[in-house]
Amino acid sequence: MKTMIDLEEALQLVLDRIQPVDTECVGIADGYFRVLAEDVVSQIAMPPFARSPLDGYAYIATDTDPRPLQLKVVAEIPAGTFLDRVIDIGEAVKIFTGAPIPSGANCVVRMEDTEAIGDKVRIFRPVAPGSNIVHKGEEIKGGDVLLRQGFYLTPPAVGLLAAVGLSEIKVYRRPRVGLLSSGSELMDVGQPLNPGKIYNSNSYTLRGMLQQAGCEVLIIPIVNDQIDDTLEALRKVVDADIIITTGGASVGDYDIIRDAFAEYGCEMLFWKLNLKPGTPASVGQKGNQFFFSLSGNPAAAMVTFELLVRPALRKFAGRRGSEEVFPVKMASAFNKGGKQRRFLRARAVFKDGEICADLSPAQGSGILRSMIGSHLLIDVPANHGAVEVGELMMARWITDWET
Repeated sequence: MKTMIDLEEALQLVLDRIQPVDTECVGIADGYFRVLAEDVVSQIAMPPFARSPLDGYAYIATDTDPRPLQLKVVAEIPAGTFLDRVIDIGEAVKIFTGAPIPSGANCVVRMEDTEAIGDKVRIFRPVAPGSNIVHKGEEIKGGDVLLRQGFYLTPPAVGLLAAVGLSEIKVYRRPRVGLLSSGSELMDVGQPLNPGKIYNSNSYTLRGMLQQAGCEVLIIPIVNDQIDDTLEALRKVVDADIIITTGGASVGDYDIIRDAFAEYGCEMLFWKLNLKPGTPASVGQKGNQFFFSLSGNPAAAMVTFELLVRPALRKFAGRRGSEEVFPVKMASAFNKGGKQRRFLRARAVFKDGEICADLSPAQGSGILRSMIGSHLLIDVPANHGAVEVGELMMARWITDWET
């Protein structure tokens, strides 16, 4: 087992061993925030016919049309209807947004540039041939690949699938994650707090993060700092792809999670990350199951979840690509240096025309409140020293940018 390794090496050790989960077919209404398991090819063109992008009149334009141009209105085409008639020179059809262009017509003029006079229309600004027509297949052609395997299905993507008539899609199933909080000091909410005890917040925090990541979450009741009790709890989630524990991860007499993993039959890949917060994290593997042991300190557990667990979940779920890092200017300073690499929580702010990072005032590993309102993790290299205002640092998003 490797000890005290860099984050990048730890990620590589884990990701090299993970295979995406099984696939399943679902209706597109159940496809939101799922991951495609195969390329999606459109069977139809989009739009499926030439259509009008506006309310107006369709007619046959020439390059020598007089101003104004007067035409006879021979029909009307609301959206959803079709005119079974060919338009001749000198004729016009009143047409509405989304309606199919009638045969023979080669343009549409805006309603605002016309005046209706009985069964005729006067066009004050005639348009050139081809104007204001959305052609068949202009957006999508039949046979086009719409979305690639590994694409994360956002609401617009599901809408695109509906637009080409797809009712079912093949996706990766949701990763199943067992979530276990370890510690004899823990109590669940809803009961009076006993002396020397604390409420279990990690289970609730990580549960929400896992649900947001599209996982099926299996909550394991709190276990005390006993190996036998921990082993019994682990046996309850044999169908999980990942088991995440918080607490019992460090070097104290009651930090027994690594020993429990080993006794359960796990091959331990590493223990301790060379970073703060969250140094005592470890990962084990048994068959196709992966076991992540995170710090019991709330902020440390959340940070190592973002850095280590979330990338693993992305691969389990079949997602393509990796989460990007980018430079950001510091809007506040951090005066504490250190030998270890450190990840600082920060709020994204817009200042002087660019995104800047405003650090949370409290950066302790146990301060859960520091994660509220934080959008970024700021990567401070080992032996960097103090972080100064205006300095460029590398960052990664940990949540949507909201005020």
